[in-house]
Amino acid sequence: MTHLVVLVLVGALLNATTAAWAQADLIAKGEKVFADKKCIPCHAIKGKGGTVGPTARGPELSTVGANRDAQWLKTFLKDPKAVNPKSKMMAFNGTDEGLEALVAYLGSLK
Repeated sequence: MTHLVVLVLVGALLNATTAAWAQADLIAKGEKVFADKKCIPCHAIKGKGGTVGPTARGPELSTVGANRDAQWLKTFLKDPKAVNPKSKMMAFNGTDEGLEALVAYLGSLK
């Protein structure tokens, strides 16, 4: 192998690793947003949460990322009633960065 090929392969590996770390960091931030915005009382994930009464309880989210893509999640979180007029969920109230992180976290749940 030439030195150029080795450098290209090393660069590609570093880029992939950096992207994976960035995504993991975004997901961790999204998990914090989920907790900070008090989503846990209404939504269970892997058996934790979702403890409010049946009239306010939202869906279980352990596999939401397998069923919904990022665009759907973002649209729904911004205005739940526009997607589902019967939704009892409030619209996301936070920064664009917080929304992106929350979408990344929910998308990771598969």
